[in-house]
Amino acid sequence: MADNAQVRMVLTFLQGLGKDLVQNSGLYLNLSRLDKKVRTEQNLTALREVFAEQIKAGAAKLFDLPNGDMLVIYAKTAQDEAASNLVKLRFLLQDDEKVAAKADLQESGAAEIIDLIKDYGRLTGRLAKLQPEAETAAAILRPNGGNFFDTKPARSKQPMTTELLDKVQKIIAVSDFSSFIRRQSVCAVIGKSQPQRVFEEVYVSIPDMRDSLLPNVDIMSDAWLFLALTETLDRRVLEIISRHDDGALRSGFSVNINVSTILSDEFLRFDETIDASMRRTIVLEIQLVDIFSDMRSYDLAKTFARSRGYKICIDGITVDKLEYLNRAKLDCDLMKIVWHPDFGRIMSEDKHFTDYMNKAERAKIILCRIDDENAVEVGNSLGINLYQGRYIQRMLSRS
Repeated sequence: MADNAQVRMVLTFLQGLGKDLVQNSGLYLNLSRLDKKVRTEQNLTALREVFAEQIKAGAAKLFDLPNGDMLVIYAKTAQDEAASNLVKLRFLLQDDEKVAAKADLQESGAAEIIDLIKDYGRLTGRLAKLQPEAETAAAILRPNGGNFFDTKPARSKQPMTTELLDKVQKIIAVSDFSSFIRRQSVCAVIGKSQPQRVFEEVYVSIPDMRDSLLPNVDIMSDAWLFLALTETLDRRVLEIISRHDDGALRSGFSVNINVSTILSDEFLRFDETIDASMRRTIVLEIQLVDIFSDMRSYDLAKTFARSRGYKICIDGITVDKLEYLNRAKLDCDLMKIVWHPDFGRIMSEDKHFTDYMNKAERAKIILCRIDDENAVEVGNSLGINLYQGRYIQRMLSRS
């Protein structure tokens, strides 16, 4: 990655934390100050491995900086793990005389613990000096320049334009996009049982990306420009998964994707990296609105993906759209229906809905955006066993 893009990515990530800054801490490793004999590629790989567990758990993010230093942003809830990591790091760096002469890395100057609230300005200024000519993502994308570190919300948002789209696509193409990647599990829940993970959805956090890159722009103001943006996001997500950097993404996951992306060269390249036995555990989630915009292309994409072993899930289904769906024609493996607080009432009053639920293959229905226990109880009463949402994630974290 180009140095200026790397610095831009770090600054964008820090700004994107917003109010969550207070829940995180920083660890700055001054590797550039250490003896060359401890900065071998083998040692650097070992240093990154120290944080692998926290990174995999989503509790830490590591950045390689242009001058050879490293920056780790980690959740304060993982402070004990961070303290243990410092002990491991000292062991790996003890061949440096300055490190060996001191009791810990902070005392030797090899590491600094950073308060992201109190030291935010000092840290971002230090990062900017690593590559003075680097333009931040916000400076490129805000129409009148603006202060990258100004986190005050804009009074009004301007509509998306082709010029802004072009700029954000270029930034997405060269940046470390992993800071915008999120995961959420789809689980089987029956009665009061603990959720059993079936697969994980891998998706781009549009709100986080918008707040970091286009805080003053309504990125959904133009449906076609937004579609073009999601196609760019598709390519980056496929690229990240194709690298197999994360062992957790070797099977049992779903990815949001456009019909046009499935029919693209980028998907063919992605498909070539996936083992045949793994494809049957991968779910391609397609938005209902994307399908309806071109049913012929959907049929072609579905046939191709199925022939390669992938499963098809239709996403974005709300209760009011059920009556317009011909499930036999859509011929999918899974369907995501969005939970609504009136689900119980609709179940009892809407004959079409109850008839549809009686005829559908309930084992293939996922009730999503679940925020409380009531949604699971209503879903279970309908014969639905698959769920996704914040309440499910909380249950998983407690199990």
